[in-house]
Amino acid sequence: MAPRGTRLSLHSLLPLLALLLNVSLVGVSLVRNPASRLNRVFAYFVSGMALWNFGVFMLRRAPDAPSAYFWEVVIFIGVIMLPAFYYHFVLIFLEATTRHRPTLVLAYAISFFFTAFNISGSPLFMKGVTWTYWGWGPTPGPLFYAWLLSFNFYIIYGLRHLMKAYTGVDSSFRRNRATLIVLGTFVSLSGGFIDLTRTILAKFFPTADQIYPVGIPANTIFALMLGISIVRYRLFDVNVAVKKVAIYSLLGAAITAALAFVTWATEQYFDMEGVSAVWVIGPVGLLITLLLTPLGQRLEVSIERLMFSRRRGCYETLLDLSKRMSGILDFGRLVDTLVHGLVRGIPVTHCVLMTHDAPTNSFIAYREEATLDENLDVPAIRGDSPIVQWLTETESVLVKEEAKLNPKIARYFEMAEAELDEIKASLIAPLKIENKLSGILLLGEKLSGEIFDSQELEVLTVLANQAAVSLENARLYEGLSISNARLKEASRLKSQFLANMSHELRTPLNSVIGFSKVLLNRLDGDLTERQEAYIRSVHHSSTHLLELITGILDFSRIESGKLEMRLEDVDLPDLVDECIESSVPLVKEKRLKLEKDLPLELPRARADRTKLKQVLLNLISNAIKFTAAGRVVVRVRHEGDALHVSVADTGIGIPDADLPRLFEPFERLDSQVATQAGGTGLGLTISKRFVELHGGRVWAESRVNQGSTFHFTLPLAPVAAQS
Repeated sequence: MAPRGTRLSLHSLLPLLALLLNVSLVGVSLVRNPASRLNRVFAYFVSGMALWNFGVFMLRRAPDAPSAYFWEVVIFIGVIMLPAFYYHFVLIFLEATTRHRPTLVLAYAISFFFTAFNISGSPLFMKGVTWTYWGWGPTPGPLFYAWLLSFNFYIIYGLRHLMKAYTGVDSSFRRNRATLIVLGTFVSLSGGFIDLTRTILAKFFPTADQIYPVGIPANTIFALMLGISIVRYRLFDVNVAVKKVAIYSLLGAAITAALAFVTWATEQYFDMEGVSAVWVIGPVGLLITLLLTPLGQRLEVSIERLMFSRRRGCYETLLDLSKRMSGILDFGRLVDTLVHGLVRGIPVTHCVLMTHDAPTNSFIAYREEATLDENLDVPAIRGDSPIVQWLTETESVLVKEEAKLNPKIARYFEMAEAELDEIKASLIAPLKIENKLSGILLLGEKLSGEIFDSQELEVLTVLANQAAVSLENARLYEGLSISNARLKEASRLKSQFLANMSHELRTPLNSVIGFSKVLLNRLDGDLTERQEAYIRSVHHSSTHLLELITGILDFSRIESGKLEMRLEDVDLPDLVDECIESSVPLVKEKRLKLEKDLPLELPRARADRTKLKQVLLNLISNAIKFTAAGRVVVRVRHEGDALHVSVADTGIGIPDADLPRLFEPFERLDSQVATQAGGTGLGLTISKRFVELHGGRVWAESRVNQGSTFHFTLPLAPVAAQS
């Protein structure tokens, strides 16, 4: 049969696709973490695979035996070193390089030995090449079979170490990565076994030569599994991998069949059997490029949605916890919700919340919960520990297993490796507020054996940040509750003191006011002009002081809860007339009219008449004080089940900025008129509290230089006496 090396076919194209895959894996592994020994050895291994694939691609296009022999030598330069690289990779993966160094050195020595015979062109290793159904193949020499034996020995020997360690691995993180390597190794061995069996059977049964050589596809899958194990070990789920392999195998088979048919039909129609394969390689390269772009990622997501459901239990649990914690202010309940929710919701083997203990400057276990009844015995973490420093400086969750694989993390914890090993956790999440570490959350393995994927870790990071804020808010709320209770007690004692003192001060002041009035009325004789001025000043000052003390006394009684309501039926028109009559002396020296606007019939109100009169008198006197000319109108309206009372004036008005603080105690307006008018600053506050004790409300409306209107409502329904 004539050589078909220059003819394009899927058989000759497959090694090129495998080459692109291996070169991509070399680049990704080195760019991701060039300092990692594991990644470097993996890069050496995949480079050998890439050289093998490139050689096979060129071999299948070789036009004659000398060219084919040259490319066979190139192929074996890469292939001979693969067992040593693989064995070295497994030992680094298992952290057993030092313990098995002699066998590793022997593996490299054997590889260099056979490489020397291969490069020298010695017939002891390879006598030449022969043409088979699927293209050129090597003619083995005596050493070729010895090399083949050593090749499989070291692959199987490495697999044995891996399987032995796999049975004792309690970490789902390591278990998933080990599973990928084991699966890849089995695929590679199966491919090699099929090719070897095919070669042996072909000597006795020529038709066996037509069995397709699956070594290249098998080793491509092998390299892919190894790449995933170290490049995406945390982002990959083995269960999903099995499903994806099945789906993408069917999809790949369909695309391959379509491409094969198009290639065959094009060659037949245009007679292109001897034409270069560039016309097909270009579109295939474009197809691969598209699959590696966001378009390919969207295709992958679409396939996942159509063919199998993604794991969402953990993700939804974390989101649900985030919502529940946002509305809890009780510290103990919040901690229980967080820890219990993580253990039972995901679920995980255990969860521990550690909080900072100021006296010892360490983080100690505050709340812990385990799925099984076991004593976790979590040791305290010192405040100056490298673990605390790392959590303080970074923003993400620390995956404990990554500390041994990521050189950046490994170097940081080089001196604290024993301390890190003591922590019984798979994930260590920082609880931080404004870059200050307030707590540490330890999470065990998932009970399902799955790993935490990247999306779950991102949500867990957000949850930890929210938990830190929620716990701090709950802690502050508890502190404020205690402080508030103390402040209330202090306020009560203060109000009681003021009430007592005000009562004691009123007795001597009443004497001063009474006797000064006697003197001013000249009941005991005439006064000189100067004596009258002095006594009048004493009388006015003492009267003002009495008003201030009376206001403080009323305010203190309100604050201390000692103010009693004496309810009776009140005729509001009579009360308004009485208040206006009492206020007439205040308008004698002003160009001011004091008016009322009341309907003919008003229902009686059930109220404390004395307090209601004090409210009206205060509002009317304030209106008169701040109105130089114009009028003051008292209006009453019946609105539903309440009476609406208002006192309007045409005075100076109140700025909008001052309206919110009108009813605050001891607040006075900043205007010159307000300063000259005097007052205690308690009248409106007391009036507001009196109205509220009746179940009504008070408000004000005003425009500067146009006047003000003060409103209050008075419910008609009886109100129980309040303190």
